[in-house]
Amino acid sequence: MPSHVPGQTAEPTTFRATSPLTGQEGPPIREATSAEVTAAVAAATDAYRVLRTWPPSRLAALLDAVAAALEDRSGEIVASAHQETGLPVPALEGEAVRTTGQLRMFSRLVLTGRPLEATIDHADPGARPPRPDLRRMNVPLGPVAVFGASNFPLAFGVAGGDTASALAAGCPVVVKGHPLHPVTSALCAEAVHAALGDVAAPAGTFALLQGGSHALARRLVAEPGVKAVGFTGSTAGGRALYDLAAARPEPIPVYAEMGSVNPVVITDPALRARGARIGKELAASLLLRTGQLCTSPGLLFVPDGERGDTLVDELRRELTAGGRGPMLSAGMAGALTSALEEACATPGVRLAAGGRRLSDVEVENTLVVADADAFLARPHLREEYFGPASIVVRYGSPARLLSMLDLLPGSLTFTLHAEPGEDLDPVVALAAERAGRIVWNDYPTGVAVTEAMHHGGPYPATSSAAHTSVGSAAIRRFLRPVAYQNTPDSLLPEALREGNPLGLPRLVDSEWTSGGGSASSSRAGAAG
Repeated sequence: MPSHVPGQTAEPTTFRATSPLTGQEGPPIREATSAEVTAAVAAATDAYRVLRTWPPSRLAALLDAVAAALEDRSGEIVASAHQETGLPVPALEGEAVRTTGQLRMFSRLVLTGRPLEATIDHADPGARPPRPDLRRMNVPLGPVAVFGASNFPLAFGVAGGDTASALAAGCPVVVKGHPLHPVTSALCAEAVHAALGDVAAPAGTFALLQGGSHALARRLVAEPGVKAVGFTGSTAGGRALYDLAAARPEPIPVYAEMGSVNPVVITDPALRARGARIGKELAASLLLRTGQLCTSPGLLFVPDGERGDTLVDELRRELTAGGRGPMLSAGMAGALTSALEEACATPGVRLAAGGRRLSDVEVENTLVVADADAFLARPHLREEYFGPASIVVRYGSPARLLSMLDLLPGSLTFTLHAEPGEDLDPVVALAAERAGRIVWNDYPTGVAVTEAMHHGGPYPATSSAAHTSVGSAAIRRFLRPVAYQNTPDSLLPEALREGNPLGLPRLVDSEWTSGGGSASSSRAGAAG
């Protein structure tokens, strides 16, 4: 199954994915060549010069067409993803709905004109010094390289959130498919190409490059025509791409979502009020997708004392009785097992449940318990354990808890289970320093695709804490502002012309105007 770059010849290099369900290898997938990488980015550069002129209505139609094409092939895509990842079919069906839903969300967003942030300040000759006519709007950044995730083959895959938000911004996309699910990637790419043909998009608007080597990733990021990178994966992988992008003659931004421990703080009053429920719900959150979620609760801060002991026992029972499934790959299962062995060899740390590797791809649901001294002394206990495992850290006084929380790395989420009236201001303040989303009396797994969502956080959760990879604000990563000074109306982009031919909402002389009408009704009149 070839990479989707038309007109290129192949080198005889292939790779295969192994199904965690059956252990069988998939079909041979041809590795994209260096020439294909260069050709894909060159075609994307040509497409960019066309897409950047498209009005919002055409970009919205493109996104809607991609969503419809994916829906038409949803059954085939889900079946392939199930075989290649081992993820449950119902979870993948939900992921397919999320994938098309976020494409349509960006379509609606584009139609509002809000991402352009059209802003006009009319000339004011009476100001001291005199002020020129200034008009600013956002424009697409350029071709974007997207790296698909292993654990979300659809929603963070070939046509996932990074691709959707980049296309919504008017940026062509070159995707490096994840080697764990190449057939699924190819099926999604075929749907995208069919949709782009239906809306007469330029040929280089989208390309899929397949490969199992790090060399392909490095080559793609190093291509001069690439202007930004979207990545979801490990800290090591994201950091390597970030460093490579920063070392280019023209450095570019890398928006990488990486590792996250997603701490959960549980207070004694919360346990008194609903300890049994917390135990069941927390275990269920931990076991979603075999613990292979970027928001999986990996560090649980549980108070010393009888109620904390009861919660640990409840978690142990729930995890022992909970369902198991294969991890995405033998490599991931091996990495988790090694990390757990290192943790349990640490003084002050004990294994409460699980810990064994049952097969190449299956690890027991695992609970590790650490005392405060061990956690404070051992940095490896503050790292992500990707898979069906969590570390409980016992704490005593509030001051002791804060001293431990102060050592936490940046995370996507920070969860608090507490009761009204507790003095938690210092914990909440620290949570805001350490995470991009604070969760109150709920669980971090499950990321709503909405306007208000922020799926990001301080390093190493992401490489850019100011941006999100989920929700409508994700489009901001792939836009940049351009200001026009004293520019003739006929030479301005339509979004900034005086008559507002696109009917966009605009900020004119510090006042918001609804779509339609001239921009000359505010300060311009006063200054004239």
